[in-house]
Amino acid sequence: MARLIGLVALAGSPALAQETQEALVTAQLGNAVEVVDLATKKILQSIPVSGAPAGIALSPDRKTAYVTRPEGHGVAVIDLEARRVTGSLDLPGGPLGIGVNPKSGEVYVADWYGARVFVLSPSADGLKREGEIATGQSPSGIAVTPDGATLLVANRESDSVSIIDVANRRETRRVPVGQHPFGLTLSADGRFAYTANVVSNDVSAIDVAAGRETGRVATGQRPYVIALAAGRGFVTDQYSNTVTVFDTVTLRKLAAIDVGDHPEGIAATRDGKTVVVANWGDNALSLIDTSSLTVTGTIETGDGPRSFGDFLR
Repeated sequence: MARLIGLVALAGSPALAQETQEALVTAQLGNAVEVVDLATKKILQSIPVSGAPAGIALSPDRKTAYVTRPEGHGVAVIDLEARRVTGSLDLPGGPLGIGVNPKSGEVYVADWYGARVFVLSPSADGLKREGEIATGQSPSGIAVTPDGATLLVANRESDSVSIIDVANRRETRRVPVGQHPFGLTLSADGRFAYTANVVSNDVSAIDVAAGRETGRVATGQRPYVIALAAGRGFVTDQYSNTVTVFDTVTLRKLAAIDVGDHPEGIAATRDGKTVVVANWGDNALSLIDTSSLTVTGTIETGDGPRSFGDFLR
């Protein structure tokens, strides 16, 4: 299948030393999920996961990880306390983007090859396929509002975002955005969504309640995923080897930070002080200080770091 890009939300900084935090990295080419201690910047364990693991999401209690396997055509379930795979579920098509409802615990998986999102129900016996929701073509990034009522999906080939009523499992609005949206990120309060538009080289801002695009900001070449921290957006520019920084209110571009080779995944730590970038080309994470907007260090990873989704705990 086509090369798949994901989201990494890892970090390490002096501020993390007083609070141990783990991050999970899907090393897609290495067929593993790596458990990283952010305080020591060390890989604690590499958990074998076949099928080119890409997307990742955590259960509401942060004890279980769900990992998409695009080449294995399914989802792996990882017990994070035992640090091992405990189950899997086969799915048709190309499972890629994944998200978890913070209220119900339902798992949503985007079918890259179709125009649908699978709805999975977790139980003591594993995941069960409960149904599917129609979307635009090649759904990728997934986000769920904090109240669990609304699901948003970036439709790469339809240049749009689906806004879905979770209770009825039905798309209520489709919002036009830039060309080929991939990564989709929600503000902490769920009011605004941001898509990284791969072909038009920009980010679209969406008012979720109004169901409309409110503006765009130019980025470097081939933006893929967005992290939000300290009132700013941080966008990986894959072909520019940079991270574009913008103001989330004014949508004004603030900076372009040089990082590693082919940056793809990105996310912020809980305290918002550090943003970490997964550099596909050199198997390393670049750590960005959100105050000074400078790279403060790197962490080596396995082959093809690309966590796409929620994976800090």
